[in-house]
Amino acid sequence: MTELLLFLHILLFVFSFAFTAGISILLNRVARTRDAKTIHAVFSAASPLSLAGGIGWILTAVVGAALAGAYGFDMTALWLLWSYAAFAVLILTGFLLHRPWQSKVIAASGSPGPELDALLNSPMHRVASATSAVSILILLYLMTARPG
Repeated sequence: MTELLLFLHILLFVFSFAFTAGISILLNRVARTRDAKTIHAVFSAASPLSLAGGIGWILTAVVGAALAGAYGFDMTALWLLWSYAAFAVLILTGFLLHRPWQSKVIAASGSPGPELDALLNSPMHRVASATSAVSILILLYLMTARPG
């Protein structure tokens, strides 16, 4: 049973990473074109995939908790507590910053102008992207090294 849970945990991690970070890289490249029609089309097409990735992260955590229990890990071990914190930051950043930004870009790209430019130049989006990246790296380290 633990082998299946480990497989699902890793599979969900890869899926979630691809559908959030991978799509984010694509969206950033498309945003740099400043072509409103292309931005609108690609951001609109990517939106359900990004949402699926966010839900995938939640499923990754659920399976991870089941896996930790199956392995008999202390659920209050310091490395797991840090993992919970990094995961919370990742999920909150995704659903409270990335998702609304993508929705606003979709809306603004329908009739391009200063609002679209402001969104594409938003420093908050760059901070959110960096925060997500660091959160994922911390999770990856904690899940593989299990320090402490």
